Amino acid sequence: MGLLNRFFGALVFWPLAIVVAAIAVANRKAVLLSFDPFNAAAPAIAFNVPLYLVVLGAALVGLMLGGWSSYLAQAPSRRAARETEQQVKKLEREIEVQQAIIVRPTESRDVTRI
Repeated sequence: MGLLNRFFGALVFWPLAIVVAAIAVANRKAVLLSFDPFNAAAPAIAFNVPLYLVVLGAALVGLMLGGWSSYLAQAPSRRAARETEQQVKKLEREIEVQQAIIVRPTESRDVTRI
């Protein structure tokens, strides 16, 4: 199963890497990245950066926010699984205690048979 996962991982990774490299090469021109929405003519905070950094940075931020929101959405399921696991362990301990208490009958030989 590990080899199959690695194969499909490579099948997705390498074409994606080629596309990202092509975007980076095609968009090398510097653009003005401004963080001042009120003064477009002379922004207070602005940087000249390659366009591919803006595009890939935005994609990375979106990926991170999507992963974070997915993690938060799954929190109730993880909590329920953790509580169920604790309940199972508690019941297993109770079973062990109860089995230790039970006196197992020994095999006795009845010599008073008629």
